[in-house]
Amino acid sequence: MPELTALDPSGLPAPVLPPPHFDVFVFGEHEAHLDGERVGVADGQSVHEAILDLLQQHARDCRGPVRATVFDRPDARTVCIEVAPDGSSRIPGPDEEGSWSAAPSAEGESYGSHRGPAPVSHRDPAPAAVAERVQHIREAVDGGDTEHAGLLAAALRERLTGDHGAGHPQALEARAMEAYVAHLAGDHPLATSLAIGVARIRCGLGDARAADDVLRATAAWERLLDERAVSAHGRELLHLWTHVAGKRRLDHAHAEAMRLVRQHFIAPDTGTRGHGGRGTAVPRDTCAL
Repeated sequence: MPELTALDPSGLPAPVLPPPHFDVFVFGEHEAHLDGERVGVADGQSVHEAILDLLQQHARDCRGPVRATVFDRPDARTVCIEVAPDGSSRIPGPDEEGSWSAAPSAEGESYGSHRGPAPVSHRDPAPAAVAERVQHIREAVDGGDTEHAGLLAAALRERLTGDHGAGHPQALEARAMEAYVAHLAGDHPLATSLAIGVARIRCGLGDARAADDVLRATAAWERLLDERAVSAHGRELLHLWTHVAGKRRLDHAHAEAMRLVRQHFIAPDTGTRGHGGRGTAVPRDTCAL
């Protein structure tokens, strides 16, 4: 799946979905399965070369790198590899962003080099289908049809959540993308709800990106007009900021956003406090979810 570049150049980059991931099981010198489907091994080709060829084809379909956890049963080893559309491959570090496979990689071990063109694959891989949906969302946004983009983003989020669970990296990024599209459409209640959902899950997972997600949610919350929604979401935001502050030292932007949320509850109630009364502590460009 390709990276999601900024849909709105005036704001922060749009969410970035992790590279598609495959599970590969090697059973012998000429037999391997990729996500349950047999890998075709040509005459004179090793099984590992065939795997790299197929992964390169998937990378070309997705127009971006793909990753795979290779369970090599004959050699009793497990390797996580990343293959780019040009055929180059590498072993990603275990703590790299987007590398969510729990399988360990052998230290200093190379899976092999990839040379030559990849064979044409007639398989319609799921990652390519997801990449196509992402492209359709981009096109709808670029064409100004944010309503259609929102429907497509919601469908993608529901599909990934149903397939992998709400905490899966791709499902989370799809939810963040849906929030971003809602922001572009001016649906700030939906954008706030979705953005808080992303922040809540990432806080629960102990994800280092949680602070930025709470900041984005706060930026969406600033645009709410209904005071009941402001108070309800503000309480959860304050809880999330307190959680984040307990895990790390907040930088200036994060600390100011936390102060803004707290101020809503401790400032004297004049009876006129509303959207404009919450100030502008969150940088304007943060609203690009």
